[in-house]
Amino acid sequence: MGPSGQASGAEAGAPDVPEPLWRIEQALAALAERREVVVPPYPAVAMRVQEVMGRKNFGLGEVAELIGADGVLASDLLRCANSVMYRRGAPVIDLTQALARIGVQQVMRLLLASGLASHAQALGPLVPLRRMVWIEGLSAAAVCQEVARLRGLRTEDAFTLGLLHDFGKVVAVAGLEALLEQEQLQVSFARAEWEGAVHRLHQPLGLAMAARWRLPGLVHEVIAGHHGARAACSDPGLLAAVTVSDEVVALLLRKARVTEQDLAEGSGLSPAERGPVARVLEQIPDFVAAFESPASSAAVAAPRISPPPPSAAAAGRRPVKFGVSVSVARRPRMFSAAAIGEGDLVLRGDEPLPENRLLEAKLYGPRPFSIWVLSRRCQRDGAGYQVEVQPFALTGPLRELWSQLALGEAPAA
Repeated sequence: MGPSGQASGAEAGAPDVPEPLWRIEQALAALAERREVVVPPYPAVAMRVQEVMGRKNFGLGEVAELIGADGVLASDLLRCANSVMYRRGAPVIDLTQALARIGVQQVMRLLLASGLASHAQALGPLVPLRRMVWIEGLSAAAVCQEVARLRGLRTEDAFTLGLLHDFGKVVAVAGLEALLEQEQLQVSFARAEWEGAVHRLHQPLGLAMAARWRLPGLVHEVIAGHHGARAACSDPGLLAAVTVSDEVVALLLRKARVTEQDLAEGSGLSPAERGPVARVLEQIPDFVAAFESPASSAAVAAPRISPPPPSAAAAGRRPVKFGVSVSVARRPRMFSAAAIGEGDLVLRGDEPLPENRLLEAKLYGPRPFSIWVLSRRCQRDGAGYQVEVQPFALTGPLRELWSQLALGEAPAA
């Protein structure tokens, strides 16, 4: 028994988690069971566009006018149309062109993603968790859609399932933050402990979200069964595509570069699927960046997340010294590289970076080049900051440049 006379998390049948965190988690689970948990509203513009598209005779101009009434959605859609994933020829400059390029059905799915972005990137004491969930969700949507295309499945459903099957994690983070505020709890736990609570909560909260939004039965089935539970699913093929997308995204977040060989060893993809999926992975950073809100650029403190211990990767790093420019909200922030490893880079500078954010960086090494990086940690370092970033979805030519820089080899002429 704990000092309060209550059973610890482990004694109560919970995983090995701190008792205060287990109590918070159980309080949120009880709210979900009573259907009292707060769920974000279904994106209003996406709903109106869906109604318009349900009519027999609708025009692109009518859809463009609806989208254009919301400046954020319009901007997101234009950025998507001009991203690597959808770009065809010259850049598009108006919504009608964007609709024609992307296709109305795909626009419907992108509007759903855009409408959820503000909730997924809202500021709060657990904001790094929320940002990572959003990166995972958009990545899974893109991968799941490609896997469905390769397998002859319904791509229009695959994107939505990839995006929403884990959105219960966003609901969980928001619910945990609300309980912290309501109870005025001044507690902090390691990031992995918070992530464990979010993982345990995300399926019931995802099902609560699906019920509140009155989503089709297939969405409920995939939320319930995507972690291997023996639940009936009316489309096992799409459920399998979601499961595979989770495995691929896990590789993407773990490795600086994901090759076809990596996909052969760490996913359920067939040999014919690995090449196309690897190419989609290279397009994901630009796709994720299209949905970033102003809140995602804020480098806010996360007081409820305990400072992490020294990185286990530190032993494999070598000291370096060169300039690095990192763009946040289109403004470059200058850093000095201090150490580099096979899959990470340590920076020092006068400004912080938002954690768990995809950012464009230019490395001024022996041969300057630009890459996407995922900001993993940002901590005070004297009067400035120390930041750990991880290269993200390196493309073919950039893999070689990064490898040379990490190993200290002279670049090829």
